[in-house]
Amino acid sequence: MADKILEYLHSSTGKQIAAALGMPVPPQLKRAKAGYADKPLAGVNALVGASANSATAAALVKALDMLGANLKVSSDLAGLDGVKQAAAKSKVDVSISQADAGVSESVLVLDVTSAASVADLRLLYDFFQPRLRRLPGNARIVVIGRPRGDSKDALAETAQASLPGFIRSLAKESGKNGTTANLIQLKSGAEAGLEGALRYFLTPHSAFVTGQVLPVVGAPKGAKAVAFSEKPLTGKLAVVTGAARGIGAAIAEVLAREGATVIGVDRPADESTLGATMSAIGGIVCPLDITEADAGLKLAAVAAERGGKIDIIVHNAGITRDKMMRNMASHLWDMVLDVNLGAIVRCNEQLLNGEAFGEGARIVCISSIGGIAGNVGQTNYAATKSAVIGYVDALSKELSGKGIAVNAIAPGFIETQMTAAIPVVTREVARRLSSLSQGGLPVDIAEAVTFMASPLAAGVNGATLRVCGQNLVGA
Repeated sequence: MADKILEYLHSSTGKQIAAALGMPVPPQLKRAKAGYADKPLAGVNALVGASANSATAAALVKALDMLGANLKVSSDLAGLDGVKQAAAKSKVDVSISQADAGVSESVLVLDVTSAASVADLRLLYDFFQPRLRRLPGNARIVVIGRPRGDSKDALAETAQASLPGFIRSLAKESGKNGTTANLIQLKSGAEAGLEGALRYFLTPHSAFVTGQVLPVVGAPKGAKAVAFSEKPLTGKLAVVTGAARGIGAAIAEVLAREGATVIGVDRPADESTLGATMSAIGGIVCPLDITEADAGLKLAAVAAERGGKIDIIVHNAGITRDKMMRNMASHLWDMVLDVNLGAIVRCNEQLLNGEAFGEGARIVCISSIGGIAGNVGQTNYAATKSAVIGYVDALSKELSGKGIAVNAIAPGFIETQMTAAIPVVTREVARRLSSLSQGGLPVDIAEAVTFMASPLAAGVNGATLRVCGQNLVGA
């Protein structure tokens, strides 16, 4: 269902009324209109900073150059020499920022991986404070730090632990004009995964993702590093459950956009709708109840018929059966647990035991912010979505030695048929309770899933990424 208030506030009359009443106008987000490009930041000015003695500056400079950005530095910041030296070594041009002359950067990237004291955190202030007032709409901010346990001593761990709180607060301050701010926690030795994460966070593919922390910990053992290419999923076979409509259909469409052949799965009762969805993207129709005891085996058989193994599986199918716990019948509990969690576990076990996954396969599970924050009347649903987060974390450790990665996406308020059924007042409140002051679209989830399913996320394993516009619930 369209956000009519958002549409009206961006009309000429709506803008006048909002200005007269002092009402905030939610930003118009710039979403991707096509697939991943080789040089998505071509012609874009990107201000780069780094803490002193950074070991990551070289990887950062190289990654931004690969994205086509015009690298800018500020002469009054610590760490300038490290960035310039890295650029010189890589033969990358770097010039001094002209923001004071009215040429503002729309991309700000700060590397604080070497921050190891309270004093080192001053760079956060020095880098961002003078520039935030001049940020254009839909700007991109990324801070790069270290994950917990990666630093050498307690003081360095303390400095790095400040970054999630910083980025979440900065995202809430800067979201009014559509700007996003995210943190990449780059593990030492995992620098090869930086470029892919930046391709997602610094481009319109992540328009509804802000205030998030993404650990980049390195590819699973045996997984091969692949240089970026347009349509990065070409030759891949992807399974999407719940693919007939809504978020599942959007996921299937974006995976196909990036080159994948999609096996769309949904209930036999929805075969007609599923067929129309798959026909539009050249996909394969698989009417199947995913709660069947042998659903995983049947999926493997469909893949085998197509002459291959499963490279990607997206566990998107899910249901709600909301009731207050005190009023919930046992069959409603059992139904939600089986569809949203039991089916995922059974299916993965059968595929893994039957060696149905291809080399370097990627598993993506759909969680929810409801599993993080909880909702009244959703004890069954929230239990499953919270369990998915724990499942992904635990399974990633078991599968890392097999070269298989598993991650999760946790949607917030997304404009679907399901949310359209919510009472209007509740729906409007839910839309505005985010740093971007609006609900997301199915394509926002699809873009995040596609990132996790692609070589761009080669260094990401066991993570859960919220796609919620930094919804204040559970933030």
